[in-house]
Formats: sequence, C-alpha cells, structure tokens
Amino acid sequence: MLAADQSLDLARLRAGYCAHTFRPLDVVESVLERIARRGNDKVWIHKVPPATLVDQARRLESESPDRLPLYGVPFAIKDNIDLAGHPTTAACPEFAYTPRASATVVQRLVDAGAVP
Repeated sequence: MLAADQSLDLARLRAGYCAHTFRPLDVVESVLERIARRGNDKVWIHKVPPATLVDQARRLESESPDRLPLYGVPFAIKDNIDLAGHPTTAACPEFAYTPRASATVVQRLVDAGAVP
C-alpha cells in the first residue's frame, strides 16, 4: 500500500512496483485521495473520472513493470494538450473540444505505462 503522504518520485515508484510493495491501483487511489484532501483548490480544470483511472490501473497490472519504463507513473496534462475523450480547454471553456486521439506526447507516455 502507498500512503497518501509518501513520495511519488520515479525511483520510489519503480522500486515499489518491482518489489510488489504496491500496485498501480494503490498509486491511483493515493493520488485521488491527495486531490480530494486538497478540496477545490482550482488546480484542476478537468479530472479523469476515478472509475476510468481504476480501470486503467487494473489493466496495467496485467503487464510487467520490467516491460514498461513508466509503469504506473501518474502524470497530469496541461489543459491545452489533448487526451482522447477528455475536454481540451486551454483555460477557455467556450472553445473546449473533446479530441478523438491523444497528443503524441500523451500517447507515448501511456504506451510506456504512465497513467494520465
């Protein structure tokens, strides 16, 4: 298990996954808890629904951390970079759109095992 106050640095995440100390689902739940604890702090314009994140984490758990260099690493996306199926706003809701495909950089992160 990963406590909500423990570091999410890459080395710690990699070591924890390889030692089976925690799983991607544990990290997703920890991140969601951290965000919830902060309340409406105006950091997030849009958040991926928790159920979607849980599904992504569970699918990732069928993979090996050795195969994916960013296995289970959570990441945030600036509001002007596309994530398929989620609004891109550039901080202007009047011009928001929902892309069908993710930006190349986002897709590469996901393909390497990271969780948006």
